[in-house]
Amino acid sequence: MLTQVFSADQQGVGAFDGDKFIEQRAISFPREKTAVDRVGPLFYWAWGKSTDVSEIDMHPHKAFEIVTYVIEGLVEHRDSLGSLETVSDGGAQVIQAGSGVYHSEAFRTVGTEAMQIWFEPHLSQSVKKPATYNQYEHEQFPVVEQDGATVKKVIGGDAPIQLDTDATMFDWRLEPGATFTYSLAPKQQLAFLVIRGQGSSEAAVDGKGLQALSHKDFVVIQSDKQAEEALLLRADSEQGLRIIAIEVPENPGYPLYHK
Repeated sequence: MLTQVFSADQQGVGAFDGDKFIEQRAISFPREKTAVDRVGPLFYWAWGKSTDVSEIDMHPHKAFEIVTYVIEGLVEHRDSLGSLETVSDGGAQVIQAGSGVYHSEAFRTVGTEAMQIWFEPHLSQSVKKPATYNQYEHEQFPVVEQDGATVKKVIGGDAPIQLDTDATMFDWRLEPGATFTYSLAPKQQLAFLVIRGQGSSEAAVDGKGLQALSHKDFVVIQSDKQAEEALLLRADSEQGLRIIAIEVPENPGYPLYHK
């Protein structure tokens, strides 16, 4: 199991609406400075927070699948399909951009915190489909609690969000001192952002590869064996730990956009 940890200063930055919405970009757009160019079909990942009520004006998208996941606050979505929707804590907005769509985003409360994540399907096929917009509230997502760990599945499996891109997304919360084990299959990659607290990760079987995890760290883990490997996450005894995690294949089986 190969683990790379990137601190906040190794990631990209972005800002909108006169710096009223500031982003930390774990994976940036092409030609922007960041330590990680992409993780398989995971193309772009920004985590932002509003310092004031703010808005990103109408702009176009095509072919990519774009998920906005709200950590807290209120995000408004408007698009050329006629959608005008808002979503709050724990909810998600999904644009499958297909042949093309315009949209705008507004952050309607001070301190709104959200992620925008771009997934790359087979672009030459995706661009032939009509664009769609769907929205999901927190209560629609499956949540499992066990031994101090809360696992919310956001994309894939029994989650309501199903993308053309092969991807699974989780929101993991660990109480102080709790542990959680996640199994990673061969030829898969796991990427995650530490959005609250601190802790550590290591290979669950042999305890090797111990890595400290701190707030704002971006972590990329790749299976390096032919069998499934288990990752052990441990929360700090006082702070606990919250992680947003995405698993994707190393090779999705189609050509990826050349960044």
